[in-house]
Amino acid sequence: MQESIYKIEWSLFIAMCENASLQEAAEAYGLSASAASRALRRLEDSLGANLFDRTCKPMVLTPEGKALYRKIKPAHVITKDALEAFKESNAKHPDLKIGFLDSFSLSVVPKFIERVKSSASSITCLTGSSDRLLERLAKREVDVILSSDPSLENSEYRRLLLIREPSIAIFPRSIEFYSTAPSWNHLLFCNFPFINSYGKSGRGKLLHSFLLTSGIALTGNLVCDSLIIKLQLVSDNVGWSITSPLSLICHPEYFSKLNFSPLPSPGIERSIYLLGREDLPIKLFNEIAATICTVYEDNILPEMQKVMPNLAKQCHMRRPE
Repeated sequence: MQESIYKIEWSLFIAMCENASLQEAAEAYGLSASAASRALRRLEDSLGANLFDRTCKPMVLTPEGKALYRKIKPAHVITKDALEAFKESNAKHPDLKIGFLDSFSLSVVPKFIERVKSSASSITCLTGSSDRLLERLAKREVDVILSSDPSLENSEYRRLLLIREPSIAIFPRSIEFYSTAPSWNHLLFCNFPFINSYGKSGRGKLLHSFLLTSGIALTGNLVCDSLIIKLQLVSDNVGWSITSPLSLICHPEYFSKLNFSPLPSPGIERSIYLLGREDLPIKLFNEIAATICTVYEDNILPEMQKVMPNLAKQCHMRRPE
């Protein structure tokens, strides 16, 4: 019996193979979990093979299921690319589902949408921390994200390093301002608590790795995953913290409430990557990267140059080739 790869059974099978749960795969196609399960059963019956081990909770692929996915995956990718190319050739622009880091939400996202809105049939734009965005990418809620976590363990993502920027120390106005970077010893023994970042976020991972490898033990028992809350806490004299110039640029209302300076050597550099699913057309991936770089160059760097000229010189951008 000939089976079409476009039947719902095959679409559900592919979604399940790409890290989706049964519930998530069902919701993606407007089905109940029980209806999706019956559809997968029909596929197994038609092939005469068990594709899923249902004794595991959640169910997992059997060796036969894995072997089948390996065989049909190249055809699935080629077919999606062919359909996207057909849409473009007929002026039917693709849907764009993209996720941005919170620190880009105010400074980059509106300008980005303004530039791409005429070339996409629809735009879904989500924001969050790197860990949340990676979850959404894995669940196919978005096709491409801007992340400070390169997710090197996932070989199925396209990735491109776009931006590198230094980190800065932010202090309340009430304590001494450092026009040049204070020493790490001064920060260690300043008797002012350090407000840390959430360990699973991109910023948190970066800070944890740096402090651990550098043997630096900053004191403070407050962890926060929200930038705006962290800025408010610092301005309220609760402690000091570390962030990025781009993150601070998004909130100009805090310029007059904070002092900020470069970190002492060795500093902490944040790298921003564009990550995309491998079935995202490479042309679209590169167009997204180029647009983000244009927005950053035209709108972010000039503002950063006005507010923190010394730090702006340490920001680097890499356009796609």
